[in-house]
Amino acid sequence: MEFRYGACNDTWGRALFVRTEISSEFSSGPPGTTHCADRNQESIMPTRRSKHRQVPHPLDSSLWRAIRHAPVSALAVLCFGREKRPSRDALKNSATSIGWVAINWVMVPIIYGALEATRSIYEFLGVPSLPSSTWAATPWPILLLITLATKDLADYWNHRAMHTRWIWPLHAVHHSDTQVNFLTSFRIHFLESIFMGMSYILLLSWLGIPPIIGAAGTGLLILHNAYVHIDMDFGHGPFKYLLTSPRLHRWHHADHPKAEGKNLANLFPFYDVIFGTYYLPGPCEKPVGARSDRVPPFSLRKQIALPFAKWIEMFYRRSPSPALAKQSEPVAVGNSR
Repeated sequence: MEFRYGACNDTWGRALFVRTEISSEFSSGPPGTTHCADRNQESIMPTRRSKHRQVPHPLDSSLWRAIRHAPVSALAVLCFGREKRPSRDALKNSATSIGWVAINWVMVPIIYGALEATRSIYEFLGVPSLPSSTWAATPWPILLLITLATKDLADYWNHRAMHTRWIWPLHAVHHSDTQVNFLTSFRIHFLESIFMGMSYILLLSWLGIPPIIGAAGTGLLILHNAYVHIDMDFGHGPFKYLLTSPRLHRWHHADHPKAEGKNLANLFPFYDVIFGTYYLPGPCEKPVGARSDRVPPFSLRKQIALPFAKWIEMFYRRSPSPALAKQSEPVAVGNSR
């Protein structure tokens, strides 16, 4: 009897077959017949077991899949927050915010020209400023903290000014988003960009902060500003008075009478505590946007014209719009930036 081993071409491709060549008295068929051995007949079919355990490929592991999907998941959280499926309004609001990014890039020459003119006037007036040697011996972490604190104080007051009757039209576009997310932080009218830049020149130039430290502080503020606009209920626990949270900032964007002109600090909420504009009753479930002032949330064309239309209306009719009825109080919904 002669045995030869090979792979059986069955469904699983794992069994072995035994090809036997025996005499006709022991075979049901002619010599050379091939019989596929049954897996369960271990006494008839010799089994071959692998000495090495099969290790899954690292790219097929659940951890690796989670890593691959992390950027998409993070982008979904940034753009749509707690929504399991982005609504049509959320997509339209995000598209409008991206449109404002493009508009401001196009308007860069005008913005830059206006700020350079302001800087020239500031230098012409000869406003006293601290010499650059003032900060020479200051460690850079402390200098960066001073930069953040002073810039956020300037942000607080120009933000508070933008929630008054005549400057509100500049800021209303930012509050027009009815699905606030991190893209909302870039929904800024180019006139507001000019106003903010001018305020920094007038309020902060005298400090003489080194440009590299000023740029680092600005970058950190931009990142934090995007963070506080995400639609996630983070409250920062015991640090809620130290660092602005998405929960606190969402109340600033809430279209709710008690939240009008509240939570104006961009980075340090203790400025709101000091100046009486801190408001945090709990998680914010109120609708957001500038609905009560009828600011269009989706139309870029109407939003570009909004400040001019509002000013013309207020100048000729001498009557504020519904959300601006109280001239002596900050007007609008939510935290800007």
